[in-house]
Amino acid sequence: MLYSQLFASALRSFPGGELPTAVEALIENSFALSRTRFWIVRDQPVRDAAGLRRFRLRLRRLLAGEPLAYILKEKEFYGETFCVSPAVLVPRPETELLVEKALGLLGREEARVLDIGSGSGAIAVVLALRSRAAVTALERSRPARAVLRRNVARFGLQERVRVLAGDLFPRGNGPFRMIVANPPYLSRRDWRQAPPTLRRYEPREALLAGPRGTEVLARIIAGAPARLAPRGWLLLEIGHGQHRAVQGFLKRAGLKEIDCVKDYAGIERVVVAQKD
Repeated sequence: MLYSQLFASALRSFPGGELPTAVEALIENSFALSRTRFWIVRDQPVRDAAGLRRFRLRLRRLLAGEPLAYILKEKEFYGETFCVSPAVLVPRPETELLVEKALGLLGREEARVLDIGSGSGAIAVVLALRSRAAVTALERSRPARAVLRRNVARFGLQERVRVLAGDLFPRGNGPFRMIVANPPYLSRRDWRQAPPTLRRYEPREALLAGPRGTEVLARIIAGAPARLAPRGWLLLEIGHGQHRAVQGFLKRAGLKEIDCVKDYAGIERVVVAQKD
């Protein structure tokens, strides 16, 4: 069997021949091929029996709906590659909008930043890499913190990213120039209607906020003013249809909304607020 035949056969396993990029990534990872090398050898016979076994095992997992990132144990985010596991959410393109906005506000300032619910550390690591910020990455899940520490070490950022155990705010820390968070924001109804593969594989505690979906957002906004420096920034990723509720939380907390960034589907996704 040629690599090209293996690729075509795997694609036929999916309805309509979907997921060509995922299948290509599985082949490259299973046979330790770079993307360039795959296209060089694609018309050569497959001689790596161990690689073929790895590929077939991983293909079955992909066909069962498991996210490719968990199968490969890594995911690209903002041009960097992060370790991931089922203990953390798979980083998504929408969250890159939050990072882009945060980097624009930070500029070259030596700022203290708090990342609430850091998960894999994708936000914290990119902010530390692309700015002069010192980041406190707060995560309550012990398995998630293990992944977070692995990523901090992967980029050699142990002196720039401080990993702490905790829920919403660290004790005795602050004030912060900026607080960022991609918190749980699914309601119970959202969770029931979510794709089965998401509910089966990704951590529920990182997705489900409560009956309304805005419970964690409300708690972060209420607690942010006491932890923000004067003129400090709060950046939050929010769910579909939650902007109006978040505006109410901000008003009650005395925070001024500066911007609301829409995602690629036109959904209001990232709220930017500032402490007066």
